[in-house]
Amino acid sequence: MQPPRRVAARLAGILLAASGVLAEPAAPALEPEDRLLLPAWEVSESRLLPAAVPVRATAVLPADAWSGRGIATLAEALRRIPGAVTQESFGGFEPPRLSIRGSGVQSAPSSRGIALLLDRLPLGLADGSFNSALLDPLLGGGLQVHRGIDAWREAGAVLGGAIDVRGTSAGTNDRGFLRADAGGFGARRIGAAGSGQIGSSLLGQAAAAWARQDGFRAHSRQERLTAHTTVSGPAFDGGRWSAGLYHAAANYEVPGPLTFAMAMAQPSSVSPEVVRDRPRRDARLTRLSAGYEERAADREMELGASVGRTTDEFHQLRANGVSRSASTDASWRGTVAQRFDSGIGAQELRLRAMGSHGWRRVSRLANVLGEAGAEFARDDLRPSTILIGLEDQVALARTLTGSIGIAQAWADRAMAGQTGGWTRATLPQAGLVWQASPRMTLHGSLFASAEPPTYDDLLVTAAAQGVPERRIQRLEDQRALTAEVGVRGEQGALTWDLAAYRAHWRHEILRLAEPDGTPRGAVNATPTTHEGVEASVRWRWSGRGMTVSVGASSVWTRCRFDQDPVYGRNRLAGVPPHVGEAELIVRFPRGAFVAGGTDWVKGATAADHAGQLGYDGRTLVHLRTGWRTARWTVFLQVRNLQDRWSIASTAGVLDLARNPAGAAIFLPAAGRSWTVGWELRL
Repeated sequence: MQPPRRVAARLAGILLAASGVLAEPAAPALEPEDRLLLPAWEVSESRLLPAAVPVRATAVLPADAWSGRGIATLAEALRRIPGAVTQESFGGFEPPRLSIRGSGVQSAPSSRGIALLLDRLPLGLADGSFNSALLDPLLGGGLQVHRGIDAWREAGAVLGGAIDVRGTSAGTNDRGFLRADAGGFGARRIGAAGSGQIGSSLLGQAAAAWARQDGFRAHSRQERLTAHTTVSGPAFDGGRWSAGLYHAAANYEVPGPLTFAMAMAQPSSVSPEVVRDRPRRDARLTRLSAGYEERAADREMELGASVGRTTDEFHQLRANGVSRSASTDASWRGTVAQRFDSGIGAQELRLRAMGSHGWRRVSRLANVLGEAGAEFARDDLRPSTILIGLEDQVALARTLTGSIGIAQAWADRAMAGQTGGWTRATLPQAGLVWQASPRMTLHGSLFASAEPPTYDDLLVTAAAQGVPERRIQRLEDQRALTAEVGVRGEQGALTWDLAAYRAHWRHEILRLAEPDGTPRGAVNATPTTHEGVEASVRWRWSGRGMTVSVGASSVWTRCRFDQDPVYGRNRLAGVPPHVGEAELIVRFPRGAFVAGGTDWVKGATAADHAGQLGYDGRTLVHLRTGWRTARWTVFLQVRNLQDRWSIASTAGVLDLARNPAGAAIFLPAAGRSWTVGWELRL
């Protein structure tokens, strides 16, 4: 075995993604807007033995990358990261249609298909569903988007991947920051974060934010309060413990979908049904968490657990009624890794286990002119999901590393009065990574994944002759086998990340609705194929005190039926063929900056699987400018500079649009809006 000094020297510059934790760059001299992706060589340390590098890198967005720009929606926060596709819903923090590699795009109004995490532990319910309105991404210390084989390691029982908000952050200054934004459509946001020593050995961090807006449409007011605190300190044998508290309270009105003609002609309007039924949602989440980690030269251990209490009252249109739920959800995870030098090469053997268990009661009531009426159904739900996996990474050569692993997943979606039952899936994986040069890494992998249905898939509320009723439908777990290749590298001032994948899905869960918006429920589809390319590129030039940066990301996706007896090889509805964004930033010597950007959706997006209904893409232009000093930042941002009207997404999808002109399913995008912001680093 080589001395630790030589080990550390050889490992400097290798990205650690095997456990999902990325180290900070080793003193990068970058402006906040440039710190988008941490390439594989910008790492101060690694926990693997020589040449035992991980198979895949994870996309990262540091918290201070949001400095000097307005972030009003989750889509705006994630748009710069390749792989996460977010389609706006009603604007503001109301949950967008969120997906990774086509997984999750079919879900509405609750999200599934990806894992929403806070410090690696779930922020949603134990059945895999979540309400992203309860997450403020600016409250954390950065975002990590796990795709591909990283998702196999981190996300557990989902097919898309994971979005992980990592810790609280005091911004670019460890002492803290204050921030206030105001903008069009009555938008306001105030946030603060800070960190510091507590006594001689404890470290405390805290962040809080309040946001409110009137919205660009009628009946679309929103308000949210979020807070996150953590305390950590040393433990025995060089370990470290941590404890955290997260709280979010969100209430928002739901303006609902429109027909295509109304969405384009009067995008700020709402339907008569919305005026009558006044759909809205009020949700609360309080989550306690605790963790312990211990690291040594040849081993490590990480343990974590959380328990959360979620309450949710959702007034939907009359056909769907009102749901009131209260859920207690407990999650846990543990990882033990041992590193050693075998006759084959440097190896790391990693055992991981994770699970989620919930106790949830849901009452379903009639919506009588916007108020809760008589109860027509009550369910006691007991979801459980457990996953245990073992992975071995071995240095096959000085620049070539292999990975092989297997995981076993169990899931139960029990309901009181109904027969539950555990389902089981065996999930193998194998991968290779080649460090082709000190500045370029190539990787390839093949892995299996599985995802059980959520209760929103299994339980359907629909109106029969005007009377709402709840019914249960049986569904198979959806499964996929994915092959992926990619390259990440740097050449001078240019950095890039490119990945291509192809996944064969079985029993894909598609959630459908009637043309009038009444839900049909979820079904298991015939075999489908998801494939795509995810890319990002950044370039930076400095000279004469001025800096010019260009960044762009792009996601091309094609999800289709293999040979369905009804839909043939049609594309799946709801998946945009091509989305992307680009921005040019110029910074001047005395702190002024100006940036022009664009985001786009290219190609037609189908709203029904038969291909009878859909909407075209659009390209929006944005502009921002401001001034930054060592402590202050002020900025002005204008989005949708052309004031272009377009379709943001759809409220669910249809199987067949029998009356395309009368299908009220479209969600209009906001017109021109502005944001002015002020930041102070303490």
